[in-house]
Amino acid sequence: MNLRALAVAVLIGLAAPAFAQQAAPTPVAPHGCTKPDDYPGRLASDMRRNNWVKSANAYLECLKKYVQEQQGAYNKVLEQGKPHLDAANASIDEYNKAAAQFKAAQENGK
Repeated sequence: MNLRALAVAVLIGLAAPAFAQQAAPTPVAPHGCTKPDDYPGRLASDMRRNNWVKSANAYLECLKKYVQEQQGAYNKVLEQGKPHLDAANASIDEYNKAAAQFKAAQENGK
């Protein structure tokens, strides 16, 4: 068995448990914001239009808050995954260097 085949076999053996341990994604709850009814129109009373404006603004603020919460949760997960990404990138660099070294050794007949 040559070195390249051995290296591939080792990498496959190391990667298999990682694929088997993937967790299902956590479901995300939808926002609980209440969308206002359609705009009442210019013929509606001032009180009705003002109430609609308040409802529309509350809806938009609710959506902004939900977006900020979701982005915060995403950034937290992203930060937790960074060490894994760094380790994977370091292993990729090591793999590329080793593959180039093995190929050069085979070509040089060592």
